[in-house]
Amino acid sequence: MRSMRIVLIAFVTSAIVFFTGLNAASAKDYPYCIQGDDFAGAGECIFATHAQCQAAASGRTALCTENRDFGANAQLINKSRARRRSN
Repeated sequence: MRSMRIVLIAFVTSAIVFFTGLNAASAKDYPYCIQGDDFAGAGECIFATHAQCQAAASGRTALCTENRDFGANAQLINKSRARRRSN
């Protein structure tokens, strides 16, 4: 009985960690989202290119939008040029 409780607690804990981590990462990692009747809320941000999103939306009541949570601008900053030497 005790070992069954430990297994159940371990399973529930790992499931919570897996699902919360998966959702948080997926919203920020891809620049394009699909929205429409088949996608609840803000849609699914799972596309690396606009063409991929458009192909998935083709023939459906769906449209593609840019992911507002995607941090592409942070990747474009050249950190070595941003620093200035003080003399």
